Amino acid sequence: MKNDTVITLSPDKKKTAKATSEKITVENLNFYYGSAHALKNISIKIPEKKVTALIGPSGCGKSTFLRTLNRMNDLIDDVRVEGKVYIDNEDIYGDSVDVVQLRKKIGMIFQKSNPFPKSVFENVAYGPRVNGMFKGDKNGLHEVVEMSLKQAALWDEVKDRLNESALGLSGGQQQRLCIARALAIQPEIILMDEPASALDPISTAKIEQLIHQLKKEYTIVIVTHNMQQAARVSDLTAFFYIGELIEFDKTSKIFTNPSVKQTEDYISGRFG
Repeated sequence: MKNDTVITLSPDKKKTAKATSEKITVENLNFYYGSAHALKNISIKIPEKKVTALIGPSGCGKSTFLRTLNRMNDLIDDVRVEGKVYIDNEDIYGDSVDVVQLRKKIGMIFQKSNPFPKSVFENVAYGPRVNGMFKGDKNGLHEVVEMSLKQAALWDEVKDRLNESALGLSGGQQQRLCIARALAIQPEIILMDEPASALDPISTAKIEQLIHQLKKEYTIVIVTHNMQQAARVSDLTAFFYIGELIEFDKTSKIFTNPSVKQTEDYISGRFG
């Protein structure tokens, strides 16, 4: 039986929605680039094995927020994080957290596909190799490469090209290869930052179909500027504006009957 969980909005906006158990819980998150206050008092609960879309105009903080979930912002000079981010009830900004192990748990897909200048096989095998998985177990490594390519709906297209350069694949195939590469380290969460923005409509449709399949096993958080895409692929949608979380609810409600006028104005194209 599913319980009501309170999804807290910023600031002083509260809404109760049905949700499954939370995979990610963010409490009063503030993020600074130097003196610039990029994220302001963000509180949100992201459920397990659902797709959560982050929408909002350029520069509103959604990609910055996405990168706080795997501490990728740590790689930037002069940043500061306040508040809590819990994954499976563990504060990922705690002193004892192993960031390498954290990122192994969280796959990341970027806007532009970035395959390595290696073979298709070595692209997918790279993560397991550097993480010391399947040492001396060639069969195990081959199995995880095949499984990951199948999960990324790419196996049938590349099974006879595993030793060829990944750079010879089409743009859509390269992006699915990057997804397979992320899956190969057996993560629990997949973060996607505009994964289809550089792709043609056919490749975009394949990525969206893939997202529907992957959510059966993974928690997915996706940043997208494409409103129609958010409506098609996500279960929940969070609307960000100027560093604040304005509204978070079921996607069907956000796109048909939002609670906040600012959300309605953005969805309807009045601004943004």
